[in-house]
Amino acid sequence: GCVFTVCVGLLPGLWWMWAGQLPPASQPQASAIYRGSLWRLAVALAGTLPVPVSRGLAKWGVALYGRLRPERVAVVARNLRPVLADPATANEMARRTFGEFAHKLVDLWRLEAGRLPTDIVQPGSGWEHFHAALQAGRGVLLVTPHLGNWELGSLLLQRFGLRPLVLTAPEPADGLTELRRAARERLGIDTLVVGADPFAFVEVIRRLQDGGVVAVLIDRPPEPTRVEVELFGRPFAASLSAAEVARASGCVVLPVAIVRMDDGYRAEALAPVPYDRVALGNREGRREFTGTILRAFEPLLRQHPDQWFHFVPVWPEPNDDPPR
Repeated sequence: GCVFTVCVGLLPGLWWMWAGQLPPASQPQASAIYRGSLWRLAVALAGTLPVPVSRGLAKWGVALYGRLRPERVAVVARNLRPVLADPATANEMARRTFGEFAHKLVDLWRLEAGRLPTDIVQPGSGWEHFHAALQAGRGVLLVTPHLGNWELGSLLLQRFGLRPLVLTAPEPADGLTELRRAARERLGIDTLVVGADPFAFVEVIRRLQDGGVVAVLIDRPPEPTRVEVELFGRPFAASLSAAEVARASGCVVLPVAIVRMDDGYRAEALAPVPYDRVALGNREGRREFTGTILRAFEPLLRQHPDQWFHFVPVWPEPNDDPPR
């Protein structure tokens, strides 16, 4: 038991150290340890240990990692400076981000182990927009950045009696993509791996036109959908996927985020982002719409900067100036 306890504390730190979260802007290569066997071990440990122990040791593990690899903390600090009202606090906020990510991992592993309470996620404001779109039968595209614990949104959607379709990129290790897909299946979530099936887009449109729910991340784009938009007054790379889906389906585009609070998680739904399907007919219109979606998250990102999880550089170059 003691060995398992120490292992779960070290796992989040090991994840960064060996799993490819490297500072260069080019796509990092996954190492041999980033594979399904490690993920299974993490799920087993988080599902077995007492919650305070697993969370406390996970935070200890990433704190140790931060001390051993200060250059990684510096990358996160540079990412956060444009977000913060006081950029001088970026280093402190970066270390908090590592701690929050440890918390996120433990809760995600507990979710997949079937040990996370179903009421840990509570609806916040804005969900009237979601229910109105469902009643209208237009279909809802839930769009989120890598903010908070987005996978936990399935718990809330289950309570609404819904089975969402999640769009995801392939995992960087053999077997891990199928492992994550199987875990989502057990949670009542369908997974569509983008790029693996040339007819995948047809399934997305069909699901939305049938009044269903699809979820997609927007702020870590693969190269084919990558465009440059403005976020916090800086150039930022985002994905055109949401704009492409909206153009093809006419769905409601609803920005959402699952953020951690002191007593659990709160699901925030922002106002739907309006658009003109004709204007989305050209790439520039889709780029502008993508920027509008992403900038809708600026208040939430300022409120929860330590839950915005990017561990590689996200801005074209470091910029220490205060946000405009």
